[in-house]
Amino acid sequence: MNSKTLLNIFLALALAGLLALAIYEPEKTESPNAKKLTTLDPDTVEKISIDVAGHPPLLLIKQSGQWQMQEPLAMPANAGRIQQLLKITQAKSIAAYIMNRVDTHQLQLDTPGLSLTLDDLLLHFGTTDALGGSRYVQAGNTVHLITDRYSHLMKGAATGFVSPTLLPQDSVIEQLILPDLRVTQQEGRWSVDGHDSDADTIQALLDEWRYARALRVSLIDKNGAVVGENITVTINKNNHQQVLQFTLLRNETDVILQRTELGIQYHLPLEANQRLLALPVITAEPDQ
Repeated sequence: MNSKTLLNIFLALALAGLLALAIYEPEKTESPNAKKLTTLDPDTVEKISIDVAGHPPLLLIKQSGQWQMQEPLAMPANAGRIQQLLKITQAKSIAAYIMNRVDTHQLQLDTPGLSLTLDDLLLHFGTTDALGGSRYVQAGNTVHLITDRYSHLMKGAATGFVSPTLLPQDSVIEQLILPDLRVTQQEGRWSVDGHDSDADTIQALLDEWRYARALRVSLIDKNGAVVGENITVTINKNNHQQVLQFTLLRNETDVILQRTELGIQYHLPLEANQRLLALPVITAEPDQ
């Protein structure tokens, strides 16, 4: 069989495939509004529910303009990750199909392994298309095909939606007890280990804690019995005092701060060992 014959066979098969696609492709909706997956404004969404097969449900609530995780953990939420996810409300619909004209079993929409609820709007996620770059998503009586930029955000561990900041937003530190340092405040005056210290130096350390962000948040390995050092941070937010307990673990790759009662741990870069656990050295500027 020569190359010309092989080429003709290939072209015939390709043409047959295109004809089959044209014949069996589900009927698309003709609605001129089917340009986006939803009509929601991402800024108005106040409740997010994520259901992934084999994982506990995840519930996020917007309270006083700030996102909080309520299930499976009660923690401040990762606002940046939520903003990424809410972009799905404006996702462009590559194609839209009437629900009763598609094979829901073939598209894996009869028993979806991933569902997302934005306020009262329920979205079911099915399989990807043949090329794998787009995913079928059911919204009401319509199945949309959208670029698959969102499913990976929801399929990871719930800790991916936990805020990477060590302390709650807008909280004020009232006391900081570190393994080798005790920073306390009495009658508006700060002291280190019971002695007066430079106010700018102390404020610099407090700011390190206030703005510290973990590289990632993970669940504590309950099977690993690890003994660490204790850290206590007393904060005040909205006239409500709270004592946060951390367990400090150090290794050759990162610094880990565990919240044992919550079952989570924050992974920070090695330089956090100096920035968070010791007073900074502030060099005075030379006289001009």
